[in-house]
Amino acid sequence: MSQVHFINGQWLAGEGHAIESIDPAKNTVIWQATAASSQQVNDAISAARAAFYAWSNQSVDERKAIIQKFVDLLAENKSSMAKLIAQETGKPEWETATEVAGMIGKLAVSVRAFEERTGTVEN
Repeated sequence: MSQVHFINGQWLAGEGHAIESIDPAKNTVIWQATAASSQQVNDAISAARAAFYAWSNQSVDERKAIIQKFVDLLAENKSSMAKLIAQETGKPEWETATEVAGMIGKLAVSVRAFEERTGTVEN
């Protein structure tokens, strides 16, 4: 893995120290990479702050469409996500599949909570 940091719209190699992820169940290396440097972390924070303005200027419907696309991608990749989480944590895949399902569900709950808090709710 050479380019593992997504900073300001670009995939970049880290400029910090070497890191690796170990599968705790098998004690094998899953991946190796280089951590971000302090400057890269600062650059990422600056980019995120700058991106906030474009995000906040989008309509609620545009934001919901982006969230829905993320939900769709999670659902489409549920099995590979569960496998990856299992490797990273040593948990069984059936358990990590419930974690991916939980992420999908949480996004729907968050959208619903926003609508309830900002709209009219009739009992």
